[in-house]
Amino acid sequence: MPRKKPTAVIIQTLDQANDVLAQIGKLMRGVKEVELRMGEEIAAIKTAAQQSAAPAQVRIKELETALATFGQLNKQELFAKPRSRELQFGVIGFRKSTEITTLTKLKLSNVLEKLKEYNFFEAIKKTEKVDKEALRDWPDERLELVGMRRREKDAFFYEIKTEQLKK
Repeated sequence: MPRKKPTAVIIQTLDQANDVLAQIGKLMRGVKEVELRMGEEIAAIKTAAQQSAAPAQVRIKELETALATFGQLNKQELFAKPRSRELQFGVIGFRKSTEITTLTKLKLSNVLEKLKEYNFFEAIKKTEKVDKEALRDWPDERLELVGMRRREKDAFFYEIKTEQLKK
């Protein structure tokens, strides 16, 4: 379907500007309704997909449990050397793995406090990101020091009075 070229809108009076605000508000409401329907349809599709896949997922868990039980029961006999067996449709076996767990009933938040207390910061994940909101309060000289600058611009804005549109 060919796209229509947008029509240029020229506003010459405040009344026309007001009409344009009303049009924008109605269009935004329409877009929100479409997005709401989309969200509902996506949620319905996800629910249907989960329900459709559920029996297969349950069966996979049952089969995985059966394989693990088989492996445990036959560990000495089948997996001493080599520790894995290649079969026609895959590989089964044992491999060494290490898991880090908390002592007794210690919560991870307590572990985090202890890591900080002992200055073991290498074991704490950090997400670093420039906080531009914090930089707004800095003087210009300090901004320049870190390679930033303040630039002010006069940006046009509009606000839609959605309550008025409903009337």
